[in-house]
Amino acid sequence: MDKKALQLTSRFSLPPNSLGYCGQDTAPSKLINCVITGNCKGVKKELESFIVLNPYLNTLSSITKKDKYSYPLQEAYWLGNSELKKAKLNHYPLLLKNFKKQGVPSWLTEELEQKVPKLFIPFHLFQVLHVGVGKASGSVPYNLDTINNCMVRWGKIKKITKNKLTLSLNSLIKTNKKFELKPIPSSLSYRPDFLPHLKTNDTVAVHWQQVVKILTPREVKNLHHWTQLTLDNIQF
Repeated sequence: MDKKALQLTSRFSLPPNSLGYCGQDTAPSKLINCVITGNCKGVKKELESFIVLNPYLNTLSSITKKDKYSYPLQEAYWLGNSELKKAKLNHYPLLLKNFKKQGVPSWLTEELEQKVPKLFIPFHLFQVLHVGVGKASGSVPYNLDTINNCMVRWGKIKKITKNKLTLSLNSLIKTNKKFELKPIPSSLSYRPDFLPHLKTNDTVAVHWQQVVKILTPREVKNLHHWTQLTLDNIQF
């Protein structure tokens, strides 16, 4: 078991799961325990019920021939890395096949069969924008607020006060029917037990208004690259 990989995906999976958007209500305690203590028992089983995450991991595993729970694949989906380069447009039907196996509504998979992307990128923002945040589960409306909440945003911390921080958060704005990145001043609370070494000037990842990870320079570079590539190639 790759504990580091499960801890990474637990960080990003907890926010939507704790809000009731995906996965089972038995998952939060296991995801939290995995991150904080390193005891990741039961996490794999919980992740299998995530209606879009699991199909993407299965798709990436088929494309790369790597274990779906390996760190490179978990990182590829959430933060982006070179594994995504192995995905080609002819792999897109494989994602839809895995969606069907997972129980994604048939009306959505039929719609997606007709909505072939210019480039297939099995990356979280591709799911948010091309498939549409909330469409598979019906949990939230598809609008700019939910798009920004669901995408993995990042920004540098300006100030920390107890369990609250202020930062400039890279977010999406819509101009001329296109999405563009723009830093937006934001104030968020965070879990000190998740990020015990957090300090001013750290760059962090945010998912569903929850600060989930301190990012390394390499992770920031990858996240920015794959976010921009997705924005440049998604048609609206």
